[in-house]
Amino acid sequence: MSKILTLGQANVFSTGKSSAKAFKDGYFDYNFARFLGLATYSGAEIAECFETATRIKDGDINSWIEAWSSTARRIEAYADNAFKGGHKVSAKEAWLRATTYYQAAFFFTLDTDPRKEKLYERHTTCFQSAGKLFDPPLEVVSIPYEGKFLYGHFLRVDDKPRPTVLIQMGADGSAEQMYFSGGGAAALRRGYNALIFEGPGQTGTFMRDRSLHYRKDWEVVVGAVVDYALTRKEVDPTKISLIAYSMGGYFGPRAAAFENRLAALISSGLVPSCLDIAGARTRYEVMKKMQADGNTDYNHAQKYVLYEHMPKYGLTNGIEDLDKLYDFLESFNLYGLEDKLTLPLLVVQAAAEGEEQTAAARAFFDKLSNPLNKFRVTTEEDAAEMHCQKGNAMLMHAIMFDWLDDVLGLSEVPTNGAT
Repeated sequence: MSKILTLGQANVFSTGKSSAKAFKDGYFDYNFARFLGLATYSGAEIAECFETATRIKDGDINSWIEAWSSTARRIEAYADNAFKGGHKVSAKEAWLRATTYYQAAFFFTLDTDPRKEKLYERHTTCFQSAGKLFDPPLEVVSIPYEGKFLYGHFLRVDDKPRPTVLIQMGADGSAEQMYFSGGGAAALRRGYNALIFEGPGQTGTFMRDRSLHYRKDWEVVVGAVVDYALTRKEVDPTKISLIAYSMGGYFGPRAAAFENRLAALISSGLVPSCLDIAGARTRYEVMKKMQADGNTDYNHAQKYVLYEHMPKYGLTNGIEDLDKLYDFLESFNLYGLEDKLTLPLLVVQAAAEGEEQTAAARAFFDKLSNPLNKFRVTTEEDAAEMHCQKGNAMLMHAIMFDWLDDVLGLSEVPTNGAT
């Protein structure tokens, strides 16, 4: 059976048989599995991850940050030296691993910590250094959006018009991570281009412009990304699809209900209401009681909500803005849009998110009408029960792209897999 992950008082996600069990602290163990799983696409090395774990004090945030930072610096230095010596393959591979290790470090680093910005900068620099050695090279893109820009990456197979997936994360990933876990590398192997983007409020875009916040009408965001995609000669305008993860299980369907230029939608988790994802409603109730009691002894997960997550909605007054966050999350729901979600939809739901969340997703899904729709639950027996199928990206991407091939009427076009 799956167990609920906890860090202090906060319920987070669940793990089961396939989790690494490297830590007793469930939040650490889940995130260790998350980053270890990026090894599938050269984003980590198994032994390097486990060696790093030996230097982490279970449940101690600072020791996590320091251990991963140390590993990242060591691997980045190896990449730099390899490149100077003309060993481009070794350099690329090491930079990709350092990308992940820096992300592991900054993931638990709060926005108020001066280390955050530097760790994030090294994360993106390592990825872009590796991307210059892709064939064709990675392009860092600035997507026009209401007079400003969204951050992202464009990965193309070649210069011919190709089916293209737009890939977006949820609340706490990065565009760089989406190359490994979100389908960027998997798309290229199958003959798809990938346009990985971060909307307003999401990590890279928010780090660059803190005036850009989450919004309910995500179709405006995706519309801007589609507009940009259509300027690319490498994009087949009739075969643009969207893949969305985690909180994107609300954002993606919301956008697809209004954006008719999308050919299909894939959602890793369907989120009819953002109040129901990862125990958000329960977390709110716990923190409201703490507020009433004058208790400011926040655990890390609660500090994350107050000082990392809430500013991405434009809420900067800490616990005093908690009710405003609740109102935002309450309005972030898909109910009433069932008749508008008519494009083909694949939902890949992770069993360890819990029976209640899966039942809510299924109930909403069953109201949709497209005969090509598919609802797939990944389980412990699949070794893919964790949130967003963490730890089994290869199975997740096979499910996603095989379905998309069939919906778009494509035959898989193998590539050399060089990236």
